[in-house]
Amino acid sequence: MREAILEKAEQQLMQGGYDKLNFATIAKELDTTRANLHYHFKNKETLAIEVTRQYANRYIEEFSLLRETFNGNFIGFFETVENMIWMHSGGSDDDKMASCSTLVSDPELPESIAKLSRENYGKIEVTIAGVLQDAINNNEIRQDIDVKREAARSHVIMMGIGTCGEYLLNVKQAKERFGGMLEEWAHNLK
Repeated sequence: MREAILEKAEQQLMQGGYDKLNFATIAKELDTTRANLHYHFKNKETLAIEVTRQYANRYIEEFSLLRETFNGNFIGFFETVENMIWMHSGGSDDDKMASCSTLVSDPELPESIAKLSRENYGKIEVTIAGVLQDAINNNEIRQDIDVKREAARSHVIMMGIGTCGEYLLNVKQAKERFGGMLEEWAHNLK
């Protein structure tokens, strides 16, 4: 039951932010009671923290594994990351895009969740900086690259693709408009 609650909560958070997270709706969708949800999670904030933690851990782990897999193939790493953005943004081309920016841009977001989100953002950026340093060490990209600056730039591109894509009608339109931007950035570092 706990995993089902987390799954429904993640969907709500991704589609409408913290304000849309609702125990009553989750209980109804899972055909259970709100009391059962409260058995697993004390309140809305504790549920949102756990969703945020699990979501971030999945991505941080995925980025770390990709770093290991693509060491020596800098472009392959970023091609795969860009494909991940499209795969995780919707089930099909007709789906509306959703990203974690929906959650973190919510003005009512408790500081505990905002802080956790900032920490996770930093962890991903550190992994990207490691990929860049590996690429410099492997002579795949220019030696004069400012690793921290380019890690931040690539992360902004990733977040921008997801965020801007949310304002289009569907994933297909977002891909047509923003697809390839991360790969273009990566090729420009050669």
